[in-house]
Amino acid sequence: MPILSLEELLLALLIIVFFFIWFFMRREARLSQKREQEYSRKLKDMQLQLQSYIADLDSLIVMLVGIHEFGMTATGIVSKDELASSIVNSACKLMRSDTGSLMILNHETNELVIAASRGLAPDIVDATRIKVGEGIAGRVAQSGRPIFVEDIETDIRFMRVSSIRYPSKSFISVPLRLKDRILGVLNISSSDSDRQFEERDVRLMTILADQAAITLENIDLYGNLQHFYLEMVQTLARAIDAKDSYTHDHADRARRYARRIGKKLGLPEVMIRHIEYAALMHDIGKIGIDENILHKAGKLTDEERSIIKKHPAIGNRIIAPVAFLSPVAPMVLYHQEWYNGQGYPEGLAGEEIPLGARIVAVIDAFDAITSDRPYRKALSREIAIEEIKKGAGSQFDPKVAEAFIEALSEENSAPDNAGSHGAKEN
Repeated sequence: MPILSLEELLLALLIIVFFFIWFFMRREARLSQKREQEYSRKLKDMQLQLQSYIADLDSLIVMLVGIHEFGMTATGIVSKDELASSIVNSACKLMRSDTGSLMILNHETNELVIAASRGLAPDIVDATRIKVGEGIAGRVAQSGRPIFVEDIETDIRFMRVSSIRYPSKSFISVPLRLKDRILGVLNISSSDSDRQFEERDVRLMTILADQAAITLENIDLYGNLQHFYLEMVQTLARAIDAKDSYTHDHADRARRYARRIGKKLGLPEVMIRHIEYAALMHDIGKIGIDENILHKAGKLTDEERSIIKKHPAIGNRIIAPVAFLSPVAPMVLYHQEWYNGQGYPEGLAGEEIPLGARIVAVIDAFDAITSDRPYRKALSREIAIEEIKKGAGSQFDPKVAEAFIEALSEENSAPDNAGSHGAKEN
């Protein structure tokens, strides 16, 4: 065997060293490339995950803003039916759904009935009655806990109505709960067959339902308060009628006419209610007027006339401190103003006079003409209507006068019309 020279041995060693260096460099390059690919994949996954989180956050913000908007909108609602529709519409908007319903619990029958809905046929809404404990909504009302259904077709708890075609299988039912009391149930089904609700959706619906329950309760309290105040107003108005026997039942008639004119003019229900109160109470200031002046058969002196003219201001001082009646106070104060500015107490004209006061002015004049007065007997409705027509544009707002005359004409043609002061209110 030939002996390698030192130079050959060193060359061989160098070749071996370079081979190992090349081998490890290639291996490190492959590992580095593999690590870069892994890092790139992980980075891409993280980017996708981050985008998903951002999208979820945006969706959550939109939903929370929607809940906030519902709270702001519901603050001004005083009708229970209007609020029920607002709750369903808000829920459907939040969940991007076309089908939903709000069921209110009738504690007398222990049944849930649909108060408002979206995407349901009217006959289904009218016919649906669910006992507490039955079906999903009934179980929610019984337990006070939400139920999330992934597939309504296979869930035995779901009471399926055969005439309804459900757009998807995903369904949420949450209670409207106030402490330990259940007011109703809010139901939503997904409009997208490929989209299923998630636990986050259930939590958001629960937040909305809790807020809706508080608002519903407040409307009930407000309704009870309204009823109390209406009784108070009617009692005060009748006290005025009792003091002035010549205007007996004047307040109740004025209230009926106020509602009819308000309907004719297309006014919102809240405003009509305030005008009713004004019509009932517009003469409340006469409580502060001497009965001898009110009952005087002869002509009033200038001093007596100036005292009589104080009754709108007296009425305003009586009503204004009551927060509930604050919108009514200006109507009472200005109901003796004339459309041409020749009235009292401030000589307001045209649109300066509150609309409610302009309505009460026509009603008050008509009732004065058709009522027995200390100085004359009642005149006919025909004469009163002619006087209203003559005063349109000067004493009275022409549009209000026209609406009042139309309301009287319809009242005259009603089959149950009775008496010189009109038919009874249905």
